[in-house]
Formats: sequence, structure tokens, C-alpha cells
Amino acid sequence: MNPSRPHHLILSIAPILAILAAAAVAQDIPIGATYVCSGERIFAESCNIRDTSDTSRCMMGHPDHVMPNGLMQYTYMTRGELKKLLPTCTQPSAKELAAAVAFQKKQQDIYNANVQKAESQLKAANQPVTYGQPQKPRTPEERATNRCVTSGRLPSSCLGNSLLGAFGQMLSSVLPGADKQPEPGPNMAGVFVGTGNWRLDFIDNGVLVNCSFLSPNQEAYTVDFKNGRTVLTINTTPKPLVLTVRADNTIVGPPGPVIIDGVVPSGTGGGGSTPGHYETQQVTNHQEMTALEAQTHAGESGLSNKGGGVYDLATTGTKSTYVPGTAAPTYTTFANKRATCPAINLSTKGATTGIQTMQTDLLKTMFGGDKGPPTPAGIRMHGIFAAPTGFSVQFFPESAILGCGPDAARAYPYTVEADGSRAVVKINAPDHPLTLAFKSDGSLDPGDSSPYQVHGRTVTGQDNNDNFTFAPYEQTCNLAVLTPSKTIPSSGGTAATMVASAGAPAARAPATPNPATLSSPTAPLGNAILSIVSGLPAQPGAPNPLAGRPYILLRDSYANALAKGGVTVPPGTSPYKFVGTTCGPNPKTPECQQISDAIKASAASAVRADANGSGTFPGVPPGTYYLMISTRYNNQPLIWGQPIQLKPGPNTITLNQQNAAPIN
Repeated sequence: MNPSRPHHLILSIAPILAILAAAAVAQDIPIGATYVCSGERIFAESCNIRDTSDTSRCMMGHPDHVMPNGLMQYTYMTRGELKKLLPTCTQPSAKELAAAVAFQKKQQDIYNANVQKAESQLKAANQPVTYGQPQKPRTPEERATNRCVTSGRLPSSCLGNSLLGAFGQMLSSVLPGADKQPEPGPNMAGVFVGTGNWRLDFIDNGVLVNCSFLSPNQEAYTVDFKNGRTVLTINTTPKPLVLTVRADNTIVGPPGPVIIDGVVPSGTGGGGSTPGHYETQQVTNHQEMTALEAQTHAGESGLSNKGGGVYDLATTGTKSTYVPGTAAPTYTTFANKRATCPAINLSTKGATTGIQTMQTDLLKTMFGGDKGPPTPAGIRMHGIFAAPTGFSVQFFPESAILGCGPDAARAYPYTVEADGSRAVVKINAPDHPLTLAFKSDGSLDPGDSSPYQVHGRTVTGQDNNDNFTFAPYEQTCNLAVLTPSKTIPSSGGTAATMVASAGAPAARAPATPNPATLSSPTAPLGNAILSIVSGLPAQPGAPNPLAGRPYILLRDSYANALAKGGVTVPPGTSPYKFVGTTCGPNPKTPECQQISDAIKASAASAVRADANGSGTFPGVPPGTYYLMISTRYNNQPLIWGQPIQLKPGPNTITLNQQNAAPIN
């Protein structure tokens, strides 16, 4: 199993009435439970847990309303409004309501525990302790990805951005300057076409231009707001194209034909191949044998007495390995050519998918995640804008992340509007929309200096469907003029009034195991109880390496569990690497589902580790079981899959590097 990816974990739900009674005092609006009102689904993502009056507000998610940028639509309603509305809607099932209320209680318990812990630390250290401070990942890349995910962007988009960044670094090593990022500011997205074979395909760091008989040729461009219009300047030769982007999202140029230097195919290059061949090497094999077996090999030069009645027979032979040949593909070569093209009058009507969209969609599908709808064509923004107060805006093609300090962040849709009077960025945050005006020096002015609360979140783990779960991390920064920045502010902001957060609803229902085969807290199968303790030390400012990891107890070894499930692992291949290779590209394939079903069939008990990496399995009958645990430590994947003999009563094992097996 790929150790960097958590396994599916099946945990039982406590009896519904007990959960409802325990959590009734914590929250009156079920968080995460889906209601159907007038044919549309709604659920409460978070409600104010400090103010439970009818005038306090809840943040409502609308799964049936997805914005053009791929983000779910959110609105705010008061508790009083919800108390009137929800009884008139189709109610969630008892199982859904139980899960929602159980999560509420868990979040409330976590909140209470952290408050108590913070008060103890305050007395001990005599200094303030901020509740809910996200634990910082070990590297800047991990921290950026964590911030992206907690902001609400699609995880596949966040991981795709990371890969694009890594690709840029790799490209710069062979082509210096190729990964140079433009300064933060306005840019263009999408494909615009017109008569005369005109086509502008906007990509990262440029635009592909072609018209008439010319092939696409990459050129640099700028977007400026001046003289009451949006000016798009493309650095073509013999003269730059100076175009106007209209409010109706069309692009026009000056009247009359345009002369442009481009390229046309001129032939092919590359190609060639080398034949395959065999490489032969000597190989010595050793075979241990008893004295009786050694008698049949008496006199052979490779036979030696190791002592204690054990003999070793060394035999030397040759081994031939086939080395495949190489083949270099051919590629098209281009020659410079000048063309006269008709007047420029372009729109997105009839345009096909652009290169940029195809590239990012490919990266997203590598993680088996949603691609989301395409980026809206037209004027967009890129880069980071930050204020001295710690407030920031980080722009992506489909959304803008509002931030306060280094970790509190939330993504919202945005538009760029430019008319004859002014150019502004409008960020559609439901509770506090922002309008940022472009200034002549390239900064963005919110026109306000009041406090702004960012509804950040921090990852607490993953549910049974591998969806992230979150706790609130609310921070407040004062608004101020935002200037281009290369980094997110490293400080700033103060803790704000906190609200509970249930995260996104589950994407699919968890598989239902046979209750007779999987031990649970409410229905343990035996009296042998195993407790796991993490022996891996946590680094300063980082969580324990085993925090939140799924711990699974198998009845068979990992390899045998796969074999009994009909999964064939090639001889000589580690089952963990085989599963990682099979499920890594796409965990939704039938092959990967067969692997998941095999593990579920062998699972005897399961639990998810707490923040310290500790976990106690529901009881199982005494006997021999196998661990199924994985994590990353010091940037190395580790697994624990050894057998363990459980006796009646308490049993304990400490996981450390000495009893772990690395996967190289």
C-alpha cells in the first residue's frame, strides 16, 4: 500500500439516541447533515458556537450550486431562520444525522480540551496561547499545499500547482529563465478566435499567437488599465499588437490588416534508434545444506563447512539480461515566416480547449481528484498581494485566497471588472465582500482600514472516505493597501471569535462491513485490547508523524490478505510497492477497488490515531494478528506490518524506526 496515502478506515457509529443526548447542549443546528429544501440540498458548514441566540449566523453550503470557478456556493442564515426552514425540508436519514451530531460532539470535545490545555499552558508559561494554531508542515512546499487545501480549493488543484512549480524548477535547470514568474497583477485566460484563422491561446507566462497559415508561436504580453480602457499588448514583430479588451469579453484591434512575423513547419528533426542487446554477468548462488545433503556434493570446489553441521554450496554461473534498445522520436522543425492577417475581432465563441486547461486538467486527474469547471476566459489575476497588517490576497485562475497571517486562509470566487471609469477586483466572500481598486503603482486598494475576519481552517484528519476534516482557525487583520509580494506574510493577525466547522460533506457513503467480522467500540469481538503508542518524536512546530493515521489490525499478513482477495502480486515484487503503483495514478480503478475490498475482508479492528499518535483498538479475540500502519518520517516512508500476539486483557506496542520497515 502506498504509505503516503491513508487507507480506507471503517469505524462504527455510536447509537443514535446516545449521541443526540450527549450533543444536544453543544449545538442546535446539525453541522454537515444534508436537508432537501424545495428540491435543493443544503447543509450547515459552521455555526457560531459562542453565540447560540436566534440572531447568530450559520454558514450554509449549497452542493447543487457550483460556481463557474468550481467552488460551492455559500450563504449565511440566522439560527432563527433555520429553525423555521429546516422542519419544512426533507430530513436527513437517521444515520446521516447521527454522523453529523457525532462530529459536532467530537468538535466540541476537541474545543473544550484545547481551551483547558491553553489555560494550563498560560499559567505555566505566563504568556498567551492562541487556540487552534495550525501545526506547521516541515517544508515551505508542504505549508503552501496545506494552506491551499484548508482554504477550500480543490485538493487536486493544490497538488497540481505543486507539480507545476516542480516542473518549472526542473525546466530552469536546463533552460535558465524558463521558470521566471511574472510580477503579480492582471493577466488573461482562455482562448479567443476570429476570422482569418486568428487564435490567441493564453498560457502561463505568455500567449500562443497564430493567424492565416501561421503555426502557434509563443509571445510575451502585458495587460494595462489606462486611458479608460483595458490595453492588451502582445510583443509580436515587426510591431507589437496593441489591442483592447472590451467589457463584453471580446478583443479588438485597430481597423485594417495586420502584418505579423510567425513560424511555419519546415520539416522534421531528431529520430534514430539503437538495437536491443543482451548483457551477461557472472552470478554466484549459495545454498545451505545438512551434512547428509553435503555428501552428494563431496569433492565439489564450492562446498564449504560452516560448522555446527551446516554446509554451504556455492555455484557460479552466468546470467543474461536483455537491455531494450532506444528510440528518439522525430519532431517538427519550424521556419520564420511573415503573414498579412485580417483585422482583429476576437471572442471565445467557437473556441476549443486551450493548452493551459489541458495541462492543468492532466495534472489534476493524476491524483484522482475533481478537475472542476474550466477557468473563465478573460481578465484574471495572478500572484500575491500583501499588506503590512498581515492581510493578503493570493490569486489563482479560478479563485482568490484571502489570508490573515501565514496560515488562516479562505478561497472565494472573484471577477475583474474594467470600464471607462475604473478597474476593480471583486471578491465574492458571502459575509464580507471585497472590492479592490487598481492603483497606478500596481497596488490594490480596499478603500477601508477596518478589521477583516478570515474564516480559516486547520486539518484535523480524514474521514472514512479519505475526505479532509477541519477545525476552525479564525484570524482578524486590519485592511490596508495591498502591494505585490513574492511571499505570504509570515506574521500578523489576532485570534477571532471561533465557529465550528464540519468541512465538506462526504463524497460517497462508506462501505458497510459485516458487523460480525469487524470489532467496534459498541460491539467488541473479544477481550484482547491493543494500544498503539508513537515512539517517533515530533519536530518543533510539527505534529507527531503518526498523528491522525489510520491503524488497522488484519487477520492475515498484508500479502496473504491481498492473495485471498484475488489480487495477484508479481513474483519478487513488494506488495506495498505493487499496490502503490496500481492505486497511485487513480485509486478509483476496478483493480484498486479489489485491493480495498481485500483489506476490508481481512480487517479485524481499526482506529484512527490521536494528535500524539496514540490509538486503542476495540477488543478482538486473543490470537495472532498483523499490523497495517504507515507514515512518512524524515522524508522516508515507513510501514509496520509485523505479526503481533495478543493475549486477553491490555496489550501495548510502541512504534519506532527500529521495528518499522522502510520502503526504498
